[in-house]
Amino acid sequence: MRFGNRLFITGASGTLGGPLSEQAASAGWDVYAGFLTHPQGVRAGMPVQLDLRDRDRVLATLLPLRPDVIIHAAVTERSGPGYDEAIRLAARSIAEAARVIGARLIALSTDLVFDGMLPLYDEATLPRPATDSAYGQAKRDAEQLIALADPAALIARTSLIYDFDPANAQVAWMLRAMEQGEPVRLYTDQIRCPIWARNLARVLLELTESDLSGVIHAVGPEPLSRYELGSALLDALGYDSHAHIVPASAPDHLPQRLVLSTQRLEATLRHTSLLTLEQARAAWESRSPL
Repeated sequence: MRFGNRLFITGASGTLGGPLSEQAASAGWDVYAGFLTHPQGVRAGMPVQLDLRDRDRVLATLLPLRPDVIIHAAVTERSGPGYDEAIRLAARSIAEAARVIGARLIALSTDLVFDGMLPLYDEATLPRPATDSAYGQAKRDAEQLIALADPAALIARTSLIYDFDPANAQVAWMLRAMEQGEPVRLYTDQIRCPIWARNLARVLLELTESDLSGVIHAVGPEPLSRYELGSALLDALGYDSHAHIVPASAPDHLPQRLVLSTQRLEATLRHTSLLTLEQARAAWESRSPL
């Protein structure tokens, strides 16, 4: 099932939004690329500046565009006053607009809605973020706001979104530290399920063909430590990870194991495989299609 040809992407200038808009345009979608402050990051589609915290502006902007599908991939910097409330406001605004317009909504969430106390999380596990995680609590609230405003929406929980790109969030901070002569400290005991941005983009586009609602976990197929991920990314980009990375232990307040089951996702996908880090690197190096 395909819900139409017009796709609005929030956060289209970001780590996920960039490859998502490119792949969607290549697949024949009419892409509207929503951004807030970085138009130069828009790679494909018609740029649309939009502050998602303004619910009236969101609806006024989307109504004339009439997107068939909205993918809410916008991220909020986890710093500064009010960033957590911005997450909630954006979720409510986009979900209400999707319901009014009749658009299919797929909204990104995070594994940090869990506290890491269980060995494995599936979609039936009730969210319980760490008590001191303002981000995790805001994303849990956002999930609830979306489900309430638009019960037909699909919420896709993901994890660390990486790319073999110096500008990627998982890479850029390490390069800054190296440029300043500082060691790159990476946790050997914090385990998550990172996913390649291009792979996740492909997954989301395939999910637009489904009528699934509720929650689905869209993460990489292998649990990795932050140390393993960071080392592999630096090595892929031609750096000697052993010369720069210092193994470290995660602070007690951070969730140390966030492994999400992908059983529902893998039962749904027909054309897309979830790629391990090694497979993603091979695809990136060969520039082969996913």
